[in-house]
Formats: sequence, C-alpha cells, structure tokens
Amino acid sequence: MNDLNSLTQNSHFDEILKVDGKIKPIWILLVDGGPDENPRHMKNIYQYCKMFHAFDLDYLSIRTHAPGQLAYNPVERSMSTLSQKLAGITLPINKFGSHLNSQGQVVDSELAMKNFRYAGEVLCTLWERDLIFGKPVITQYIDHKNTSFNDVIFPGSEKESNNESNVPWRWLENHTKMCTYSLDIKKCEDRSCCLPNRHEEAAILLAENNGFLPPVTKGKDRHFLNPLHILEYCDKLKIPRYNAHCHFISSSTYSYLCCSECNVYFPTLSIVAQHKKNQHPKRRGRPAKQKKVFTNSVDNFLVPA
Repeated sequence: MNDLNSLTQNSHFDEILKVDGKIKPIWILLVDGGPDENPRHMKNIYQYCKMFHAFDLDYLSIRTHAPGQLAYNPVERSMSTLSQKLAGITLPINKFGSHLNSQGQVVDSELAMKNFRYAGEVLCTLWERDLIFGKPVITQYIDHKNTSFNDVIFPGSEKESNNESNVPWRWLENHTKMCTYSLDIKKCEDRSCCLPNRHEEAAILLAENNGFLPPVTKGKDRHFLNPLHILEYCDKLKIPRYNAHCHFISSSTYSYLCCSECNVYFPTLSIVAQHKKNQHPKRRGRPAKQKKVFTNSVDNFLVPA
C-alpha cells in the first residue's frame, strides 16, 4: 500500500492516476497472489479499506488471478526482464557491518535495517537502467516500517475498542464484497460516513447490483460475460451469486464458506466466523436451517437479444 501512496505523490503518474489534479474516483487493481497483496487476507482487506477512505475513492476493485492463470498477468510478464538482470548478481548484506552472530541470528535490528535499505537501493539502481515495453522504470526504496494509512479514522471505530485495525466490522459489511479472488469496496449513501460520489453516472449503473460490480458470470455458451453488459442488459434476477461460477471452488466448499444464518459467501472460514460473531450473535434455540445455495452451473443464464 505504501507503493500506491508513493505513486500518487509522484508527478510522473499524474496522467494515469489523477484528473483535474485529484485522484481518479474509480480504481481497478490487478495484483498477484502473494500474501502482501492478496485480497482474501484480512490484513490486506483492512489496508485496502484504509486506502479507499484516504483517497476518497468512489469504487475500488482488487482482482487476482485464479490458480494456473498467473502466467497471463501482464505485470508478472513485464517483471521477467527485471529478474533476468539479477542473474549472477550478489547484493551486499553487511555494507555497514555485520548484524548477524555466528549462528546467523540478527543481533542488531537497527543495523540490519540499514544494511537491508542499502541492498534495496542498489537493487533500484539496477532495475531502473532499462526500459520495459518502451516505458521508463521508476524505482524507489520504500520503508515498510512507516505505514501510509495508519492515521485513517473510520466512523464508529471508537465503538470497537478491541479492533486493532481501526476498520469497524460494520463498515466492512456495508461497504465491501469479499471473494476468494477479488475485493470490491464502495461508498454508501450515509453522508455522515462517506462523501458524495464524484462519478455519479458510474454510481447509478452500479446501483443496479447494490452498488457492486456483478460476479464473474458464465453464459450458456460457456464464455464469461462482461460485468458492465450484465448490469445494462441482463435480467438481474438471474445474476449468480459471487464465486458461484468459479470452477476452482467446488459446490461443497462453496456451501461451507457461506454463513448458515444469512447465506452470504466469504473467502475464508475465519471471516465467516468473524461475520457470525458480529452480525449474528449467539441466540437460544435451534439454529436456523441453511438455505440452498447455487451450484457452479447456471446453464440457463442468457443475455437477452
């Protein structure tokens, strides 16, 4: 997240990230499946929410590739030239002195960070020497000890003193759609919580699906449909549930990841448990029967002529 914040402050990227001197209101990010960016992990979800709030975005969608599809990620393919430059290169580990003892354990954390920073800056000078697809490479060492969005305050965060993330769970429920390979964040209509949308036309279109982009949907011809076309032309009652058409998720796993009370899908069991704890406090009596969920095949989903 620090990387994205630094990009907004770099004039080289103003043409891409800003309009009329302000950060563009709608962002769609394609990230890899690493633990520091994957949108299914709560630590990253909290940070994406803070970034959304800090940048006053209307809509933020983070997408990652499903297993076996990472090779088609254009960012990963462009990075391959940078990896090639590192073949046979050894970065210095003790420029300012050794921070390790004879067992290889860190004994001086401050010196270790100083050495690590120097190695990172050397890496930056190597990566920025050549162009990628005819574009200059701009590199900068980022100190991840300083988190960019720690000072972001959400309405209602003071009521959840046990929440170290400062992102209230109720805010997450009202503003996010969490899936295994995606995270979508929107503004709400409560002006004490969110500022007005800056791109009203997009907000009107997204309102057709409760403010969110529709899920990945497969048509009868087995091809995946354009989400914007779904909002504009399709029968909203036939839109499948989120991740229902993901063939990497079996029907049994899908049911397992749905809340037994409200049948809402979440990417992990820990998030399901957190959802139940906050939205459905334990009550006496027999638990509610789980509703039937959609399977992975909705063959009658048609785009009207």
